[in-house]
Amino acid sequence: MNWLNLKLNWLILNKDAEIGIAIIKNQKEWLIGSNNLLPMLSVFKYFVALKILDKLEKEKISLNKEITIHKNMINEKLYSPMLAKYRTFPFKISITNLLKYMISESDNNACDILINYAGGTKEIQKYINSIGFVNVEISETELDMNNEIEKQYLNKAHPIDIIRIMKFVRDKNILSDYSRKFLDEIMISTVTGNDKLKAGLPQDAILGHKTGSSSRKQNGVKIADNDVGYVLTLNGEVYYIAVMIKDSKMSDDENAKLISEISKTTYMYLKNRIFD
Repeated sequence: MNWLNLKLNWLILNKDAEIGIAIIKNQKEWLIGSNNLLPMLSVFKYFVALKILDKLEKEKISLNKEITIHKNMINEKLYSPMLAKYRTFPFKISITNLLKYMISESDNNACDILINYAGGTKEIQKYINSIGFVNVEISETELDMNNEIEKQYLNKAHPIDIIRIMKFVRDKNILSDYSRKFLDEIMISTVTGNDKLKAGLPQDAILGHKTGSSSRKQNGVKIADNDVGYVLTLNGEVYYIAVMIKDSKMSDDENAKLISEISKTTYMYLKNRIFD
């Protein structure tokens, strides 16, 4: 066991939560903590985006195609920054902007509109399996999870599988260069979770990521607090990192601080390869 494993195991020791950490740098993988599939919450929106981009390419549909949104396609109970701009119905919005809202701002209505456009959660699951990954499970929409809190456990994955897919997508030609660059752009533009992975990085590091944060149950336990993505350093290197916290009795601030400490420790180790 090297220094990074020891340090990260120490950081999560005796925490009031189930924690899974995964890191990939080149061909090297680190897996720390939980070996279980953990609830993704909004991290699953990354997979919705993959399916949509694949569908557009296969059906030769432009990212600029507009979709007409009727009021019955929107639930005002859901977190939805999009509705601050689009206040009257029906309105038209491009798939490009729906993807931006879904990934960069974690808009839940945009997500469910795109899930429907993709053909439902079963089609997203089928796509993930078709590219060779089986340890990711998606069955619920954002509305499903809002209406029944226990369903927030059901879209789940192991941290290592999420970043294996992210690496696979960025390394292979399953998407066009244009789609892949677009996906990079909207992940790098993410505005949620600035106190998580991003807080542990120097200002010159570029982070492309997707966060996920759940409700708290009546007993105060938070189902999930996650941040998953990749870090691009100034010298051109890249590594992938996932931190997923399940059933946390800690506060949101404590969860975020732990994720940022894991991020900082990982960055310093991979930059300096200390104590190996």
